[in-house]
Amino acid sequence: MSRVLLETQTLPARSGLRFLDACSGQPIVEGLRCTLYRRRDGRLLASGVLTPAGVHHWPDLAAAWRSEFVSPPLPPSASDAEVLVDDRRNRYLPLRLLWAPEPAADSPPIVNLTLASAPQRQPPSGAAVVHALLADADGIPAAWARVVATDRQSRSTVGMSDDGGRLTLYLPFPRPERRSASSPPDSPPASPTIAATISLRVFHDPRVASEARAAALRGAPLIAPRLCGWSAQAEVRALAHLGASDLYGPLRLQPDRPSVPVTAGLPPNRSELRLAPL
Repeated sequence: MSRVLLETQTLPARSGLRFLDACSGQPIVEGLRCTLYRRRDGRLLASGVLTPAGVHHWPDLAAAWRSEFVSPPLPPSASDAEVLVDDRRNRYLPLRLLWAPEPAADSPPIVNLTLASAPQRQPPSGAAVVHALLADADGIPAAWARVVATDRQSRSTVGMSDDGGRLTLYLPFPRPERRSASSPPDSPPASPTIAATISLRVFHDPRVASEARAAALRGAPLIAPRLCGWSAQAEVRALAHLGASDLYGPLRLQPDRPSVPVTAGLPPNRSELRLAPL
């Protein structure tokens, strides 16, 4: 019996990107496209190569654009290149980030990023569904707002509105809340549970949309927010009633239909969740 010598070869991935589904927290292993382009004119520098584990990297990238060849390293604000991630299946909203991303100090050179669901995405099995049209106090769509939904078990899910202010948020259905026992007991007995609730926090800055549109005019492949600006938006107030300052919430979730938060007091032909500064 002959012996076969197996050779193990390790290929450097440089700064790899792995994208996670905001609903499940699991890596997205198919359908995404990562493009590395020059900021000033949109020139294509490299197209990402996907590993079986869902890591995007650029093995053919010219040495001049690899972060390890830049000395001294440029700060992120001075980066000449950006990465655009978009979904060819329209399940997730696009995002831009400056090259090269910085991995955590205690991790391999892979950066994990969460992608928010797009309005066109089909609902994942068993997920709770929230649809909303976000608008500022004047009714102008709140593009690229960041939304954080938190259930009673302190689990949070991140969502994003698109360029038209449309929000679709999918999240694991929270544990239903128990009814308090009535005295005397109901006859017939009431259902032991009711629909679950979540709280919503909204973060929005119109300059994020302005920057995204300006980048597209300069040559970015499509309109998408830049990660650093999107994640740094200031918190705003989601209004329960038009002309008042009370916060919207909590939002009740139903297992059999989407929940749609709407600011009360709007004209009959408007169904928006209005936002105002805190």
